[in-house]
Amino acid sequence: MGGIGSGTGIRPNRKRTKQFVETFPCIDTSAFPFSSMRLLPKACQLSIQGVTFQIYPDKLLILQGNSPEALLYEIFFSLTPAHYGNHRYWLKCPKCSQRKRKLSLIRMDGFPLFLCRCCLNLVYKSQNRTQGDQIIHKKWALIQKLGWSNECIPDEAKPKGMHWSTFIGIRNEIAFLHDEAFRFAPFKNV
Repeated sequence: MGGIGSGTGIRPNRKRTKQFVETFPCIDTSAFPFSSMRLLPKACQLSIQGVTFQIYPDKLLILQGNSPEALLYEIFFSLTPAHYGNHRYWLKCPKCSQRKRKLSLIRMDGFPLFLCRCCLNLVYKSQNRTQGDQIIHKKWALIQKLGWSNECIPDEAKPKGMHWSTFIGIRNEIAFLHDEAFRFAPFKNV
């Protein structure tokens, strides 16, 4: 197990070889709520990033142009039962046939393809954060929780409705994370 570069240590100058999910447009199943999908007429047309869809209750048809004869491929829906008699919609990846919530758009030779992030070998930005990046992100999340945009937080900065003990705990955590971030700084004054 392990090996060179494994573990939670700092990874300076690490070369990122994978692309991020956030840079690709995608279709999301939250755009297809169960209540409106049941009431769907025969077909409904939608366009995302220049790609035309025809939406049916059980599948999406990806079209090249606006005519139904220009069918490229189909993406099928998968349903799982949810509470109170509803269903949750999933998209089946055309390549691996796995149930996914989102499919990302890529263009291969001008043709639009919607595939899951596993088939496209994509990662989230949070997966590529180093330990130092995680500390800085957490510090700024706490500063924004207090409603501030800089690191200097005076005693009078307690948000209305927050207990003093909570405010002091958050301020101490910010100071601790500030010191930790200097430990992971790529350059240190000697």
